[in-house]
Amino acid sequence: MNRRHLTYFVLRGGTLGLFLLSATLLHGTPAVICCVTAGVGGLLTCIGVNAGGPGEQNGARREQDRYDKVRAPQGEWPPYDSSRVVDGELAPGRSDSS
Repeated sequence: MNRRHLTYFVLRGGTLGLFLLSATLLHGTPAVICCVTAGVGGLLTCIGVNAGGPGEQNGARREQDRYDKVRAPQGEWPPYDSSRVVDGELAPGRSDSS
């Protein structure tokens, strides 16, 4: 888990805890203030996961990492001497490393 995830979970957990505190233990004006604060905090943490926000960018980054793991190697391609190709197939022969 990276720092972004940890911050998100701490903020969401804090707002949930504040809401539960206001719903169960507090009464009157303090309960209302805590409940409204928890609601605003919950809404503000949702802004980052909307389109174009940090949440979507984080998902795009993970997808790019997956793509980089499976794409073809970059550099010399094909990785063998073209003289080894006979009738469109790679002919057995000497190793390219020698």
